[in-house]
Amino acid sequence: MESLVTLIENVAGFIWGGTWGDTVVIPGEIGPLAIVLLGTGLFVMIRLAGRPVRRFVPALAEVWQGRKAQGEDGAITPWQALSTALSGQVGTGNLAGVATAIAMGGPGAIFWMWITALLGMALAFAESSLAVKYRETDEYGRINGGPMYYIKNGLGKKWTWLAVIFCLGTLFSAAATGSMIQSNSITQTAMETARGTMGLSLPNWGIGVVIAGLVFAVIIGGIKSIGSVAGRIVPLMAGAYVLCALVVLILNASEIPHAFAVIFKSAFGLQEVVGGAAGYGMMQAVRFGIARGLFSNEAGQGSAPIAHAAAKTKNPVQQGEIAMIGVFIDTIVICTMTALVILTVSGDFTRSPALIAANQCVEEGYNTLPEGTGVEDLFPSAYTEGRTEIVAARGEEASAFLQQCRTNGLSLASDLPTGSTEAEEQAYFDKALAASTDATVLNEVRYVYETDAESSGITARAYGAALPGGEWVVTIALFFFAFTTIIGWSYYGEQAVTYLVGEWATHPFRYIWVIVVFGGAIVTNTDALWLFGDIANASMAFPNLIAILALSGVVVAMHKMNDDPDHGHPVVDKTEPPKE
Repeated sequence: MESLVTLIENVAGFIWGGTWGDTVVIPGEIGPLAIVLLGTGLFVMIRLAGRPVRRFVPALAEVWQGRKAQGEDGAITPWQALSTALSGQVGTGNLAGVATAIAMGGPGAIFWMWITALLGMALAFAESSLAVKYRETDEYGRINGGPMYYIKNGLGKKWTWLAVIFCLGTLFSAAATGSMIQSNSITQTAMETARGTMGLSLPNWGIGVVIAGLVFAVIIGGIKSIGSVAGRIVPLMAGAYVLCALVVLILNASEIPHAFAVIFKSAFGLQEVVGGAAGYGMMQAVRFGIARGLFSNEAGQGSAPIAHAAAKTKNPVQQGEIAMIGVFIDTIVICTMTALVILTVSGDFTRSPALIAANQCVEEGYNTLPEGTGVEDLFPSAYTEGRTEIVAARGEEASAFLQQCRTNGLSLASDLPTGSTEAEEQAYFDKALAASTDATVLNEVRYVYETDAESSGITARAYGAALPGGEWVVTIALFFFAFTTIIGWSYYGEQAVTYLVGEWATHPFRYIWVIVVFGGAIVTNTDALWLFGDIANASMAFPNLIAILALSGVVVAMHKMNDDPDHGHPVVDKTEPPKE
């Protein structure tokens, strides 16, 4: 089992970070998916002559008009298609994902999330317009569409293998990131909030039963039921969350300029280290900004076009423009609001200097932890439950580990402000050494993102420090974000099963999906699941990006015909790619 986890870690590390274990395979530690994703997005954006920017305002009008059907073909309105796509996009990535990006890549990761979203709007336009153009109606009158169908109908039968890879990736991604991680996040957040605010101990299986029951009630009706529920819940949940974030930002308005300054400085590796906070390199910001950006808005991954293919519209281009607004809402609006809350809220926050030193020691290879031991097993963070007992039990072992790090050459100068003296660096290390055996020795920091808390708890702590009972904002938002993600991804998985097996498998799949949702709620360790989800996301994105590149001529032809004043908004379903 341990070797399997190691393999998953290595594969995920290569895809997203260009590394295999401790070996840097791609200079700069930028994974191949990031290169292909940004490269394809830039290519499509140029070929579309910046359409997502030029047509942004008209696209907003099309979203509003999409509340009513824009054609006879399809199963749900364009508005419901957008809401269904957003239900899959807006999830834990908008809360925990943003915090993870900042914790791992620094505040500058947010800038690269914006870049991913901007180019992602071009990808969303391309993939969703293709999904409408090449969708099929089966013998039951059901609309089927998405990357597997535009691969099949646009590229031909010889590309069937690519469609199969995409569908398998969709099923894996749906199970890992679209279901189990979402239900687990709801369960863990509910348990922690109930315990911390009301002293209640809720069983994870009980929460799992409730989630599974609610999911079943929605998905048993298929896409029409999912679209109807998503069309009502998604706008309300997004609006309510943005309103709460605005309240926090108004209360901390004086910190907003600082937040934007630290984002842009950190994005290019220019952020100075202050107050003992760890420094972040530009490559880390790029890596985690792109990875979490894709996890959040899914542009180029190929999931959202499955929902947009079901829209009642006769114009693929119009639906493509509606799709690109979904990326904007998800990342530029909701993720940015979360990031600004995290970066502006100040308070009495702390971090363990021992954990800082230990992390740097391990990352730079000055010492190796005993097999089966994690850094936080010896060096608990300032927010680890039961940290006093851990320090008392393993303090001597932790102290000896740090002393060996020092003997092997560890220096903490990079964690101090520029120009610090050797004496100041020694004093900083001595404090870290003291913290390894004394749980009361901690460093005070101003902002929540400078703490050593688990990334999943950073957003909740920010709201908790800003508003009375603010933790509940995150708990309630996470429930609705994650719940709608589960029902949205159930449809994506269902479409993949339909393509691979047939229409008959959709009903059994719905029952299996509910069981998977319950399983996610009772999982106790999701680290490997997150990594597996990253691999599954990539297995969707790569074949989809290949198809977008191969069919870019079709996209450009639709884009040009739609802008032709002699045609207005024609039906372009029969557009063929330009002859080479």
